[in-house]
Amino acid sequence: MLVSLTSIASDPLGEQARRRLAVARRSSKTEPERKADDAYHHGHLRTALLQAALETIAARGVDAVKMNELARLTGVSVAAPFRHFPNRQALLVALAEDAAQRLQARMEAAARSHEDPTEAHRARGVAYVRFAVEEPAYFAVLSRAEVIAASPVLQRMSAMNIEAMDLILGKRRGGDATPTLVRRTAGVLAAQALTFGLARMIVEGLLGDITAEQAERLAHEVTGVLGEGL
Repeated sequence: MLVSLTSIASDPLGEQARRRLAVARRSSKTEPERKADDAYHHGHLRTALLQAALETIAARGVDAVKMNELARLTGVSVAAPFRHFPNRQALLVALAEDAAQRLQARMEAAARSHEDPTEAHRARGVAYVRFAVEEPAYFAVLSRAEVIAASPVLQRMSAMNIEAMDLILGKRRGGDATPTLVRRTAGVLAAQALTFGLARMIVEGLLGDITAEQAERLAHEVTGVLGEGL
């Protein structure tokens, strides 16, 4: 005898059985799998993918980020990540743009506590180094030239450095800059190169194992050498 699907759906015992089965399936999953499943089904897969990418970068570097691996880590199909990011580069760009916003917010917050322009710029440099130490995965992806080149947002943010270089090298339109302006601009660029280089040295372990507080103190002392540029 055939049983109506309608009668099964309206059967309270059948509904209870389905609920018990769903609970059993969920309880058989590991905690990371349950979190990933919740994130996916509640519309947070994009955030989960970015977080998984950050953790991958922190553990193994930017080159280790693969879309199929992120799908595995977040517990979704290999096709699911592409609903949010058309390719790996787009995902890295999203991470880098997020990193840039976080870094900018930190630097501006640090600068607001100083009325003197030189000290404000110095505070930005110190905040930059501390950000790199506390958020090495963000710093790593933000340091990749190919990622910056793929992001109009990041290109606009880095345009000032390009303009400074053009001025120093005499490439700026409208005639040669005065020696004073060139020297001042070179000082600013040197200060930025110093903070970036110091951050890389610390993050890559070239100065040993130091804390964020020690890195901040070191950055404060080192940037003082280029006070005129800052």
